[in-house]
Parts: sequence; structure tokens; C-alpha cells
Amino acid sequence: MKRQRIAEVMDHPTVEASAHAHALRSLNRANRLFGLNRNLHAGLKELGAADLSVLDVGCGGGGFLGHVAGRSASRRPGLLIGLDRSEFALQCARTWHGRVAQYAATDARRLPFSDNSIDVVTCSLFLHHFDDPEAIVILHEAARVCRRGVVVADLARSWPAWVLTWLATRIVSRSWIFHVDGPRSVRAAFRASELADLAQQAGLAGARVECRFPFRLQLIWRKGEGAGEP
Repeated sequence: MKRQRIAEVMDHPTVEASAHAHALRSLNRANRLFGLNRNLHAGLKELGAADLSVLDVGCGGGGFLGHVAGRSASRRPGLLIGLDRSEFALQCARTWHGRVAQYAATDARRLPFSDNSIDVVTCSLFLHHFDDPEAIVILHEAARVCRRGVVVADLARSWPAWVLTWLATRIVSRSWIFHVDGPRSVRAAFRASELADLAQQAGLAGARVECRFPFRLQLIWRKGEGAGEP
């Protein structure tokens, strides 16, 4: 399957609010059901950042940060920050998850943080929205900002993944937007070798890319490992 980026409905600025919220809720539900939040959280623990500061780039409806806060080992989890360019998505995140995190609308290609200011930067089902040059910039920015490392979770592109996603979106949700955007996301996603190459070009030397069930990729990079630290 050749990579093909088609604009997703949720990215359209005129999408109707209730339909947008329904799609965001569906995405949060799917991430819980299919273990994406759990796998991403395991990546945080591997970097020793279970209760430290986390910046989630492209946080959408805030499902992952809500997951992290709900499983914190302490009553006061570390600083959690969610960034997204969609003000509406951030409003939903605040409504659904309360004050577990701070949220800001900004461009992932120009993170408004100083070098080494956040323990771990995460990115979930977001990188496939960009062409290769932009994805490299986003990864480089994540590496610049983090103190400990970067964890990226995304879809793995293949025809079996497309078929499963087409079915799964219709099983777990009635959102027509979710039905359309899910398969489009698979077409836009990377393969493991492609994601590893993007990380290398971004300066994340030594990044590890693994395949996770079902049809998911996870990248973990520990800062300071390898000669190409940004």
C-alpha cells in the first residue's frame, strides 16, 4: 500500500460541533479498547516518567492525559500538558477530563518551550497527518524540548490494517466522521522502517520502533543515547 494523505474530516475548520465531539469521543474510546493508551503509558514508565512532566503533542480530546492522570502512583501526578491546534478539541478535553492537565493551542512544528524543559514528549495518532519534512520537524522539536525522551504511537500502514480499521470504526462508534477518518488515517500512516528513518533524520539516533497489536507502531527514544542527540 502506497502512502496517501487525504484531508481528514476532523481537521476541517467548519466541521459541525456535535459531530466533531462525537468523533473525538469515539477516538478516545478506541484508544482505550485497543490498548494505545496502555502502550503509550508503558513507554513513559520505561523512560522513568510515570509521575513526571509530560507534554502530549496533538492531544485531541485529551484521552491519553486523562489515562495518565487516572493511573498516577501519587495523588498529585506530574505536570501534564496537552497541545493541539484545535481550540474545540481542547475545550472538549477540559470538559471531559477536568483539571488533570493544562492545555494550549499551538503549532507542533514550533513548540513554545525551552530546551530540556519537559521530561517526556508524547505524540499519539498525530504524526501521520504530516508529510515527511514536517514530521521530521515535529520529531526534532519533541527531542529538543524533552529531558528524558520521546514516545510516539501511531498506526501501521497496510491493507489488513485498513480493513480492520474500517470494521473497527463501525463496531465501536456510530460517528460518521470516525468511519471516514479511521481508514484515511491508515492510508496516511507510516511503516516501521519509514518511521525509523524519519526519527534518524530528525536526530533521534538510536530510536527504537516496534510493532504493537493491532497494527500499531510505537517509537521510544531516550535522550542521550546515540551520537545524534539534538
